[in-house]
Amino acid sequence: MKKIIPTICLLLTLIGCVPTEKLKYGIDKEKVPTTYKNDRSEKRVQPFDYLYIKIYSLDDKTAGIFESDSRSYQNEELISYSVNEKGFINFPFIGDIEVKDLTIDEAKVKIEKELNKYLSNISVRMRFVGNKITVVGEVNRPGNYIFYDEKITVFQALGLAGDIANFGNKTEVTLIRESNNDIKYHYLDLSKTNIVSSDYYYLLPNDILIINPVKAKYRTLQNFREIQLIFSAIAAMNTLATLYYAIQSQND
Repeated sequence: MKKIIPTICLLLTLIGCVPTEKLKYGIDKEKVPTTYKNDRSEKRVQPFDYLYIKIYSLDDKTAGIFESDSRSYQNEELISYSVNEKGFINFPFIGDIEVKDLTIDEAKVKIEKELNKYLSNISVRMRFVGNKITVVGEVNRPGNYIFYDEKITVFQALGLAGDIANFGNKTEVTLIRESNNDIKYHYLDLSKTNIVSSDYYYLLPNDILIINPVKAKYRTLQNFREIQLIFSAIAAMNTLATLYYAIQSQND
């Protein structure tokens, strides 16, 4: 009996072993260059984005009008306007202003021009706010995370989620991205150093990152259930054997 239990545990360990290449980042550093270039293109405004817009004016009353009508998002200190499904934001007294596919600087200039048609000495400060990304699967803290940059890297997203868990497969990461009403799946291999030059190294707001498990996890869970059954059977046999010997001793 004492020899059977260690043997079973050893078999479970061997069967559940995970190839190290699926658990490490950048393991191919000896085979490829260590310097890459990545064109970090500027994010453009899309429907359902939230934009921080602060209006500056020499007239405090004018600035106060825009602040009181703004819709705050997540943080009361941030003044934000939502971009509707057609790519417009709605400004008080001015109406709809189309900002879809504009950079922040381009949208800022456009809004200033529109405001200066009615008011003088207007200045605008603008940035993205309330950007959200979802990280699920084999991570330590799955969930939705808000960030305030235009975009973040895949590794920064994983950092928000507490990094990949023990059974996470770095070679088969799924990225779900919606663009122009199309939802597309992309597959990333984080074990390769050239991930930094990938078009999907920088994540965009509303991206969903799925960390898939290695197959060894399922094998380990299956083997664990099997081992439980074996231990239950051994315990039952041990109980029967004890009873048998106890009865024999009484008869003797």
